[in-house]
Amino acid sequence: MTKNLTAELGRRLWLAGNAATADDSTAVDAAAVDAAAADQLDDLEMAYAVESATRDLAIAAGGRVVGYKVGLTAQPVRDTFGATEPAAGHLLAHRLLEDGEPLATAGLFTPMAEVEIAFILGEALPDPQVTAQDVRNATAAVAPAFEIVDSRWRGGPRTLPMLVADNTNAARALLGSPVAPPASADLAKITSTLSIGSRTVPGSAAAVMGDPAEAVAWLARHLLRGGRRLEAGDIVLSGTLCAPTPISAGDRLIADLGELGRITLDVN
Repeated sequence: MTKNLTAELGRRLWLAGNAATADDSTAVDAAAVDAAAADQLDDLEMAYAVESATRDLAIAAGGRVVGYKVGLTAQPVRDTFGATEPAAGHLLAHRLLEDGEPLATAGLFTPMAEVEIAFILGEALPDPQVTAQDVRNATAAVAPAFEIVDSRWRGGPRTLPMLVADNTNAARALLGSPVAPPASADLAKITSTLSIGSRTVPGSAAAVMGDPAEAVAWLARHLLRGGRRLEAGDIVLSGTLCAPTPISAGDRLIADLGELGRITLDVN
């Protein structure tokens, strides 16, 4: 029963993220998965199994995993979900936007923007006791990034297992120009400003587990417990510096991360 439920929830979430491509908002909403379907989704082990099922379906359809994302990296958000640690999701190549490519809101439900620091690894992280310093040593480059988060559950996730099963709300992402990790600066001291028209949203890398490298180290240990690991070339979105911010068609997003650079995204 559990195996069948895992497969069915994975299939429905995957279809919700791929079937709703029309501009008709009614059709998009109809593709969302009714939250009642998650009534038997009561633990994280099963939630990660559902997430894995969605990943396997994406790969079977020609998708390619290029990295991972870390969610719930701020303590207040973990408290909201009753979580004792962050949550992990995967990144698919076809969900990464090209430089200058606008974000199409068609097929998204209630998208929100997050400003993040992306790590591009130059070495694998195979040690089950990996530390933030190991992450810094293994990082080839970092980049400013937008993550667009969106829930395939109608009304959004009401529990931690629902959030995890839905690939931790991963929807789209855009990476800015990679730069060498600044030797003279502590990434935890990076601040950001997200501008959307007249709105400004401040952010701080210190909100990401105190140090974004700590979030990547947590991810490395988490993956190793499940028989996977971070590899050279993997992209890791380490967690949002600012509050997730609702966006809509017509918006232009500009994020300034100081010495890490700026990144711009138009929303259609």
